[in-house]
Amino acid sequence: MQRRAIVVEIPDDVLPLLDEDEKVLFTIKQKKYRPSINRESVTITNKRVILRKPSMMGIKKSYVDYGYGDITNIVLDKGLRRSTIMLNLRLDNHDLVIEDIPNDMAQQAFRIIRERIDQARRTSAA
Repeated sequence: MQRRAIVVEIPDDVLPLLDEDEKVLFTIKQKKYRPSINRESVTITNKRVILRKPSMMGIKKSYVDYGYGDITNIVLDKGLRRSTIMLNLRLDNHDLVIEDIPNDMAQQAFRIIRERIDQARRTSAA
């Protein structure tokens, strides 16, 4: 199976949040039909998933991160052109829902997150 090279655009305000040895694997920007200044993004690293939520016309931003050990399952709901990814969280009764993602990006994100969840489980079992 041949894999395409992935071009990763990391939001500038997420870079200072990364650990020194942390590598960004993929970034998703949600498609919004509103001004693009308030687009949420998800940064997938080798250690965690970081949700970036801007508000107030981009003046205020909040960040939430989820370690792969805290994610129990991932669900991909694929539509005709766009998909939704749902992460079931261990410590919270809520799911992290990432909506309105182009199908090809959703499939790549799903694969990366699934691999990292499996790796976290193997590491904790050892």
